[in-house]
Amino acid sequence: MHIKVTELVGESSAGWKDAVQSAVTEASRNINEIVGVEVVNFTAHVENGRIVGYKANLKMAHKQ
Repeated sequence: MHIKVTELVGESSAGWKDAVQSAVTEASRNINEIVGVEVVNFTAHVENGRIVGYKANLKMAHKQ
């Protein structure tokens, strides 16, 4: 079995969990058999002292 790792960025206005799920949902439209996700980094966009956007950098493992 061969496993490929793809790097992705997920975004959400609701939170980091939603940003991760957004990336997985979007990737699963084109990538079959996702077997795992490693969250590499979290970042946020701030406006007027408030977080308005969340980003999660991921490494996604999937069967090839």
